Amino acid sequence: MHEQNQYSYELNPEMLKQLGEEFDVEKTTAAFAEQVKGKSADEIASEGRAFFEAYGTNWIRKALKLGEEYPDRTYEVLKMAIDKGDGYFKFALLPQRFIEIAYLSTQDIPVLPIIENNPERLIYRMVECNMFKGLKDKCGEDVAKQLPCQHACIAACKTIHKDLDIDANIDMEASIPVEGYCQFAARRA
Repeated sequence: MHEQNQYSYELNPEMLKQLGEEFDVEKTTAAFAEQVKGKSADEIASEGRAFFEAYGTNWIRKALKLGEEYPDRTYEVLKMAIDKGDGYFKFALLPQRFIEIAYLSTQDIPVLPIIENNPERLIYRMVECNMFKGLKDKCGEDVAKQLPCQHACIAACKTIHKDLDIDANIDMEASIPVEGYCQFAARRA
Protein backbone atom coordinates (compact mmCIF):
# COMPACT_ATOMS: atom_id res chain seq x y z
CA MET A 1 0.00 0.00 0.00
CA HIS A 2 1.36 3.41 -0.98
CA GLU A 3 1.65 5.89 1.91
CA GLN A 4 0.56 9.41 1.08
CA ASN A 5 2.67 12.38 2.21
CA GLN A 6 1.00 14.64 4.74
CA TYR A 7 1.74 18.21 3.75
CA SER A 8 1.03 21.29 5.81
CA TYR A 9 0.10 24.35 3.80
CA GLU A 10 -0.35 26.52 6.87
CA LEU A 11 2.22 28.73 8.57
CA ASN A 12 3.60 27.03 11.66
CA PRO A 13 1.70 28.39 14.72
CA GLU A 14 4.77 27.96 16.96
CA MET A 15 6.78 30.16 14.57
CA LEU A 16 4.09 32.87 14.63
CA LYS A 17 3.85 32.67 18.42
CA GLN A 18 7.63 32.93 18.85
CA LEU A 19 7.89 35.92 16.53
CA GLY A 20 4.84 37.59 18.10
CA GLU A 21 6.30 37.26 21.59
CA GLU A 22 9.72 38.59 20.60
CA PHE A 23 8.25 41.56 18.72
CA ASP A 24 5.25 42.10 20.97
CA VAL A 25 3.43 45.29 19.95
CA GLU A 26 2.25 46.06 23.50
CA LYS A 27 5.80 45.94 24.90
CA THR A 28 7.20 47.82 21.90
CA THR A 29 4.75 50.71 22.14
CA ALA A 30 5.23 50.87 25.93
CA ALA A 31 9.02 51.04 25.49
CA PHE A 32 8.68 53.78 22.87
CA ALA A 33 6.26 55.76 25.05
CA GLU A 34 8.74 55.63 27.93
CA GLN A 35 11.62 56.68 25.65
CA VAL A 36 9.86 59.79 24.31
CA LYS A 37 8.04 60.85 27.48
CA GLY A 38 8.22 64.65 27.85
CA LYS A 39 10.05 65.19 24.55
CA SER A 40 9.24 67.67 21.80
CA ALA A 41 7.50 66.70 18.55
CA ASP A 42 10.81 67.02 16.66
CA GLU A 43 12.61 64.79 19.18
CA ILE A 44 9.78 62.26 19.01
CA ALA A 45 9.94 62.22 15.20
CA SER A 46 13.70 61.70 15.21
CA GLU A 47 13.70 59.06 17.93
CA GLY A 48 10.66 57.39 16.38
CA ARG A 49 12.46 56.92 13.10
CA ALA A 50 15.52 55.31 14.72
CA PHE A 51 13.47 53.21 17.17
CA PHE A 52 11.05 51.82 14.59
CA GLU A 53 13.60 51.35 11.81
CA ALA A 54 15.59 49.11 14.17
CA TYR A 55 12.41 47.27 15.19
CA GLY A 56 11.32 46.74 11.54
CA THR A 57 14.72 45.53 10.43
CA ASN A 58 15.07 43.05 13.31
CA TRP A 59 11.43 41.93 12.99
CA ILE A 60 11.63 41.05 9.28
CA ARG A 61 15.05 39.41 9.63
CA LYS A 62 13.66 37.18 12.38
CA ALA A 63 10.61 36.43 10.18
CA LEU A 64 13.02 35.42 7.38
CA LYS A 65 15.08 33.22 9.72
CA LEU A 66 12.02 31.50 11.21
CA GLY A 67 10.32 31.21 7.81
CA GLU A 68 13.35 29.28 6.57
CA GLU A 69 13.46 27.13 9.72
CA TYR A 70 9.73 26.29 9.56
CA PRO A 71 9.00 25.61 5.88
CA ASP A 72 5.53 24.53 4.79
CA ARG A 73 4.42 22.92 1.54
CA THR A 74 3.40 26.27 0.07
CA TYR A 75 6.95 27.57 0.58
CA GLU A 76 8.48 24.41 -0.90
CA VAL A 77 6.33 24.73 -4.03
CA LEU A 78 7.11 28.45 -4.23
CA LYS A 79 10.85 27.74 -4.12
CA MET A 80 10.47 25.08 -6.83
CA ALA A 81 8.60 27.55 -9.05
CA ILE A 82 11.29 30.19 -8.49
CA ASP A 83 14.04 27.71 -9.34
CA LYS A 84 12.18 26.41 -12.40
CA GLY A 85 11.50 29.94 -13.65
CA ASP A 86 15.15 31.00 -13.29
CA GLY A 87 14.22 33.35 -10.47
CA TYR A 88 11.46 35.11 -12.43
CA PHE A 89 8.88 34.54 -9.68
CA LYS A 90 11.23 35.59 -6.87
CA PHE A 91 9.78 39.09 -6.98
CA ALA A 92 7.16 39.51 -5.59
CA LEU A 93 6.22 36.05 -4.27
CA LEU A 94 9.21 35.47 -2.00
CA PRO A 95 9.16 38.82 -0.16
CA GLN A 96 5.39 38.47 0.28
CA ARG A 97 5.83 35.23 2.24
CA PHE A 98 8.11 36.79 4.85
CA ILE A 99 6.14 40.04 5.03
CA GLU A 100 3.02 37.97 5.73
CA ILE A 101 4.81 35.96 8.43
CA ALA A 102 5.90 39.21 10.11
CA TYR A 103 2.46 40.84 10.09
CA LEU A 104 0.49 37.72 10.97
CA SER A 105 2.70 37.24 14.03
CA THR A 106 2.10 40.73 15.47
CA GLN A 107 -1.31 41.82 14.19
CA ASP A 108 -4.80 40.49 14.95
CA ILE A 109 -5.50 39.63 11.32
CA PRO A 110 -6.23 36.28 9.66
CA VAL A 111 -4.61 37.39 6.35
CA LEU A 112 -2.55 40.34 5.17
CA PRO A 113 -4.53 42.19 2.47
CA ILE A 114 -2.48 41.92 -0.72
CA ILE A 115 -3.70 44.53 -3.17
CA GLU A 116 -1.36 43.56 -5.98
CA ASN A 117 1.27 40.89 -6.55
CA ASN A 118 2.83 40.50 -9.97
CA PRO A 119 6.34 40.56 -11.49
CA GLU A 120 6.38 44.37 -11.27
CA ARG A 121 4.66 45.26 -7.97
CA LEU A 122 3.84 44.00 -4.50
CA ILE A 123 1.29 46.19 -2.74
CA TYR A 124 -0.19 45.38 0.66
CA ARG A 125 -2.39 47.17 3.15
CA MET A 126 -2.84 47.38 6.93
CA VAL A 127 -6.30 48.50 7.97
CA GLU A 128 -6.46 47.68 11.67
CA CYS A 129 -2.93 48.16 13.01
CA ASN A 130 -2.08 47.14 16.56
CA MET A 131 1.07 49.28 16.52
CA PHE A 132 -0.88 52.42 15.61
CA LYS A 133 -3.51 51.62 18.27
CA GLY A 134 -0.76 51.03 20.84
CA LEU A 135 0.90 54.35 20.05
CA LYS A 136 -2.44 56.12 20.30
CA ASP A 137 -3.16 54.50 23.68
CA LYS A 138 0.30 55.02 25.19
CA CYS A 139 1.54 58.21 23.54
CA GLY A 140 -1.65 60.03 22.59
CA GLU A 141 -3.34 61.02 19.35
CA ASP A 142 -0.73 63.62 18.35
CA VAL A 143 2.20 61.19 18.51
CA ALA A 144 0.22 58.43 16.79
CA LYS A 145 -0.70 60.80 13.95
CA GLN A 146 3.03 61.48 13.39
CA LEU A 147 3.09 57.78 12.48
CA PRO A 148 6.54 56.90 13.83
CA CYS A 149 5.57 53.25 13.31
CA GLN A 150 5.64 53.72 9.51
CA HIS A 151 9.43 53.43 9.78
CA ALA A 152 9.07 49.83 11.03
CA CYS A 153 6.96 48.83 8.04
CA ILE A 154 9.13 50.66 5.51
CA ALA A 155 12.36 49.30 7.03
CA ALA A 156 10.92 45.76 7.07
CA CYS A 157 9.94 45.96 3.39
CA LYS A 158 13.28 47.47 2.34
CA THR A 159 15.24 44.96 4.42
CA ILE A 160 13.47 41.85 3.14
CA HIS A 161 14.04 42.87 -0.46
CA LYS A 162 17.68 43.71 0.21
CA ASP A 163 18.29 40.48 2.17
CA LEU A 164 16.69 38.40 -0.60
CA ASP A 165 18.88 40.22 -3.15
CA ILE A 166 15.92 41.81 -4.94
CA ASP A 167 16.30 45.35 -6.26
CA ALA A 168 13.06 47.18 -5.43
CA ASN A 169 11.83 50.67 -4.68
CA ILE A 170 9.68 50.88 -1.56
CA ASP A 171 6.99 53.52 -1.01
CA MET A 172 4.27 54.21 1.50
CA GLU A 173 1.18 55.08 -0.55
CA ALA A 174 -1.39 55.67 2.19
CA SER A 175 -1.52 56.22 5.95
CA ILE A 176 -4.08 55.52 8.66
CA PRO A 177 -4.38 59.20 9.72
CA VAL A 178 -5.17 60.30 6.14
CA GLU A 179 -6.75 57.37 4.24
CA GLY A 180 -7.76 55.17 7.18
CA TYR A 181 -5.22 52.44 6.32
CA CYS A 182 -1.51 52.16 5.58
CA GLN A 183 -0.47 50.88 2.19
CA PHE A 184 3.03 49.90 1.11
CA ALA A 185 4.32 49.23 -2.37
CA ALA A 186 7.45 47.49 -3.57
CA ARG A 187 8.21 48.07 -7.24
CA ARG A 188 10.80 46.17 -9.21
CA ALA A 189 13.71 48.55 -9.79
